[in-house]
Parts: sequence; structure tokens; C-alpha cells
Amino acid sequence: MKKLRQRLQPHLQPFIARWQGLQQREQRLLLGLAALLVFTTLWLGVWKPLHEGVERAEQQLRSQQSYQAWFERQAARIYQQQADSTHQAGVQPLQQQELSAFLSRTTAELELNITRIQPQNDAQVLVFDEAHFTTLLTLIERLVARGVAIESLDVSETNTPGVVRVRRLQVRVEA
Repeated sequence: MKKLRQRLQPHLQPFIARWQGLQQREQRLLLGLAALLVFTTLWLGVWKPLHEGVERAEQQLRSQQSYQAWFERQAARIYQQQADSTHQAGVQPLQQQELSAFLSRTTAELELNITRIQPQNDAQVLVFDEAHFTTLLTLIERLVARGVAIESLDVSETNTPGVVRVRRLQVRVEA
């Protein structure tokens, strides 16, 4: 610290002399201006960006919660329609050995391109790069109508409106 002070002393000397040459009123005015400058810098450089980031995050959370609520309503509607159609039409539930063939046939009918299908114990995991959301709901509706349980669904949005990326759709035949 002492060495730093000795190095800076020759450079600070003109500023100190000038400061001492100012009247006391001018010194107070400059101190007030410096305080205002520090406050403004902190406000514009720290507080405001943090506050705006929190606002954006809260809005994004509300949007995602709204999306989740809508998706849950759609899932409930699909389950209700499935229960109604199963009772009315007398559709037989799938057997475990029929699941792969049913998945292939149904995705082909709906023109969904499966990127990957992977067996996992008694379940199947499907991955789609891109799928129209309504087509995905139709697929889920058909699966549920045949007694297939949706164990997990991981969907993310894409840049195209109405198109989603299905990272994981895990289904199994209910026993």
C-alpha cells in the first residue's frame, strides 16, 4: 500500500493542489456531483438491468405456467374422450407385443417422422425432431384410446409456431 501511494503521489499532486485551490462551496458542489454520478451509474448499470431481468423471468414463468395449464386441460379432455370412445366403440386395448406395430402404423398415418424409437423395459421411448402440436395431441389421443399409458412427455418449442420438438415420449401398455 505504501509503495502504491508513493507511485501515485506525483500524479495526484496536481489534482490535490487544484482541489485545495477551490472554494469550499465549489468542493461541496463537486462532491455532490460525484455522489450523483455514482448513484446514476449504480442505478443504470446495476439496479435497472437486474430489475428488468427479474421482470422478464417472471413474465416467462407466467407464460410457461399458462402453457402448462392449457396442456393439462387438453390432456384431461383427451382422457375423457378416450374413456367415452372406448366405452362406446368397444375398442380393445393393445397387448404388449402389438405396441411397436401400432406405434409405427399410427405415426405413419399421422405423417410423423420418428427420429428414434427405443425399447425400455416394457415401455417404448419415441423421439421426434419436429411435429405439429395438434398432430402430437392426436397421436396421444389414439394411444390413450387403445389403453396405452403416457409415462413421460418432454416437449420443447421450436421457432415455427405450432410445431414442437418431442425429445421424449415414453409409452407403455397398461396391464
